Amino acid sequence: MKTSFLLTVFITSAVLLITSSGCEEKAADTQRQTEEYAQKTAEPQTEPPILLSQESRGATEAVTEEPAPSEVEEPAQRLEEGPPPKIVVENDVHDFGDIDPGSTNKGQFKFSNQGQGVLEIKKVQSTCGCTVPELKKKTYLPGESGAISVTFRPGQRSGQVSKHLYILSNDKENPKAQLAIKANVVQKISYEPMRFKLRLDEENAGVGEMKIESLDGKAFAVSRIRISPECMKVNYDPAVEANEFTFRPQVDMNQIKDIRSGNITVTLTHPSQKTISIPFDLLPPFKSDPATLIALNAEQDKPIRKTLYILSNYGEDFDVESVSASNDAIKIVSQEYLEDKYEIILDIVPPSDIGTKRHFNSKLTVGISGGEKLVINCVGSISPKTAKKMSN
Repeated sequence: MKTSFLLTVFITSAVLLITSSGCEEKAADTQRQTEEYAQKTAEPQTEPPILLSQESRGATEAVTEEPAPSEVEEPAQRLEEGPPPKIVVENDVHDFGDIDPGSTNKGQFKFSNQGQGVLEIKKVQSTCGCTVPELKKKTYLPGESGAISVTFRPGQRSGQVSKHLYILSNDKENPKAQLAIKANVVQKISYEPMRFKLRLDEENAGVGEMKIESLDGKAFAVSRIRISPECMKVNYDPAVEANEFTFRPQVDMNQIKDIRSGNITVTLTHPSQKTISIPFDLLPPFKSDPATLIALNAEQDKPIRKTLYILSNYGEDFDVESVSASNDAIKIVSQEYLEDKYEIILDIVPPSDIGTKRHFNSKLTVGISGGEKLVINCVGSISPKTAKKMSN
């Protein structure tokens, strides 16, 4: 009986031990399968497979992991952190030598990338008188060369001329490479005067003779004379060729009263110089001092006081018949005649319709005896205190 009981206990213990061992093996298998599945799903899906040798494959798979998003470099960062480019200009000064006024002159600046990185030309900044076409190629590998074409057209004045251009690139050591062009503008035509000063109190407005002469001995003709605005007339024959011409412009005294400035453009057939330009100015009957009224940081409750004088440019006596402003920014305080000038005292404040603007404008019109009118511009700005009050 005792033997039977011990046998039963032994068999039961063996069964329990076998069952427990099987569960542990099953749990281990399950855990191993879960880890393999997680590893497979964690592998990046977008990267192409890497072919490795048989002996190195296992070790590599053990350490391979996808970089964090913050560690991924942007293309621009990689370019900046990569090998630097270096722009080298073969000759950064181009001298055109002696050139004609108004002529068209073309040249080139050759450059190369002598660095280790890619050179990118962002733009070429040009100055007055210089024209640079849009670059067709802007990226240059190490060792590559390029050229920048420049067209230079000088003005009518003679003498030495110097202009600068700049190549903007990603070369950190020289991001704004400077170029220079030089030339000596040589006049082939001389003319006088260089400018006409017109006056209302002189015969023919004080305009005398206009002379044009060839300096290189080559004959030419005057093919056209254009005056803008039309207040003069000049007689000429476009069929006549000579080394020298003399003209006397005839001024229309009635038309020039409303003109302040203009230009006489003469077109020539000379092979080296095609045009000359003679500006003219008219001395007006009256002027104001100051020429423009300026009021900065104006406030509604603190007017800015200004004194304005009206004067005759020809020393004549005159009367002021009226003074008016275009809006309520200008308030007339007093006005009186003082010997050779007229004095006007003004207060300037921001106009009532300024709204949320920070700046304002106005005009003061002064009516003078004889029908003359003088218009004086007024420009102003409001104070920060007033601006803050208006914005609330």
